[in-house]
Amino acid sequence: MFLYSVIVEGNVIRMKRLMKILSVAVAAVITALSMTCATTVSADVSFSPDFEVYSEAALLINLDTGDVIYSKNADKQLVPASLTKIMTAVLLLEQYADDITALSTTYVSGGYEVFDDIYLQNPSTADIQRGEKVSYKDLLYALMLRSACEAANIIAVNIGGSLGGFAEMMNLKAAQLGMDNTHFTNAHGLFWEDHYTTANDLAILTQYAMTLPMFMEVATSPTYTMEATDYHSEPRLISHTNSMMLKGSSYYYEYVKGIKTGTTDEAGRCLISTAYKDGYSYLLITLNAPQYDENGAQEMYNFIDHKNIYEWAFDTFEYTTIISGTEEIAEVPVEYGDGVDYVIVRPDAEFSRIWSKRVSPDSVHRSITLSENVIAPVKKGEKLGTMELQYGGETLAVVDLVATTDVGRSKQKEMVAVAQSFIGSDDFYNAIRYSIAFFLAYTVLIIIIKILFARANKKRAKLYVPAKRDIKRKNNW
Repeated sequence: MFLYSVIVEGNVIRMKRLMKILSVAVAAVITALSMTCATTVSADVSFSPDFEVYSEAALLINLDTGDVIYSKNADKQLVPASLTKIMTAVLLLEQYADDITALSTTYVSGGYEVFDDIYLQNPSTADIQRGEKVSYKDLLYALMLRSACEAANIIAVNIGGSLGGFAEMMNLKAAQLGMDNTHFTNAHGLFWEDHYTTANDLAILTQYAMTLPMFMEVATSPTYTMEATDYHSEPRLISHTNSMMLKGSSYYYEYVKGIKTGTTDEAGRCLISTAYKDGYSYLLITLNAPQYDENGAQEMYNFIDHKNIYEWAFDTFEYTTIISGTEEIAEVPVEYGDGVDYVIVRPDAEFSRIWSKRVSPDSVHRSITLSENVIAPVKKGEKLGTMELQYGGETLAVVDLVATTDVGRSKQKEMVAVAQSFIGSDDFYNAIRYSIAFFLAYTVLIIIIKILFARANKKRAKLYVPAKRDIKRKNNW
């Protein structure tokens, strides 16, 4: 039985060591996972208005949260018209933001490249002439407010050395920004083959431009006075082409600011604008709105779309808590817990976003995944699962679930579990087999030894003959 005891105790020790190693490994994995981002925001979930949007493509983004509120053909490649000039402005500001009052030159390649490129194309202009010295600041305002095509080309040849060289710079910048569905062939946006972009890419570009010094100051100015030059003896007042910013316009909408219009026969009516109201801010991009109504009369459907979409957004959406950071979500079983056999988990952080007032947060589907084989000790805040929030088949976010309390380890439960895990195991049955074999071998050995001893004694008795003196002494007795 001594050998049996040794075998059993040895296996128990091995099991205890194994469980300790496993518990340490599990704790290390949990700790590593808990260091990852608590909430992963996934695909955007957009809503649809209950009215017609005339533009072929549209994208509405809440600037406070980055949430996409409405999307229509946002990845469709379309002609951007003068929305192109936002990229031109970006490259100008990156080059001359610290020297914006420097004077440019219109005499490049003999003085004709700038103007011949747009000749007879009915471009919008700010009446900048050949040989006129204009500051980069005035060029920027002319570009963004009047959508001046000659200003775009002057900027292009001064920065890129040529119109083609500047187009290469535009495409390089687009690639750097991640505008994967965009290709530029000119700085002004008049129709050229192989010149296209998407609403999503324009959102990337515009949000980057908004971070640059002066951009929003320029792009949201209703009017600007250009300085006098040798060709214009008096300062000139120019107005923004976005009539939604101009009081007195039939399209005036007091909450709109900037940013850029664009219209060609191929591109339709395009517009990028922002709007601010009641603490909420939005960016809206629309492409290829019709230019004429059903009767053939000109209509500014881009302005109509922007006003309708903004009013819908301000009336319908608000910042909403989808999941609270204190809500108890589920119970996770814990092995060897001291006094408890489970721990409650909650979201590691609150998840909120812009949400429709007409849609209850309770309609968001929760897909919960909990950790298995959790072994005490458990620390408060340890990640023990995830919860995927879904709406309309799209994922809103993946939220980490963490322990709400500490759970200590019970040594008694551990020992009982180790013993229970040993009984019935292969090692247990091997130990029994080894013990039986040892007992049988020991018994056989004892029997053999007894037999050998008996035979030896018998043989010794036969060989023994008493001496004569012993016989004589015996007879005398």
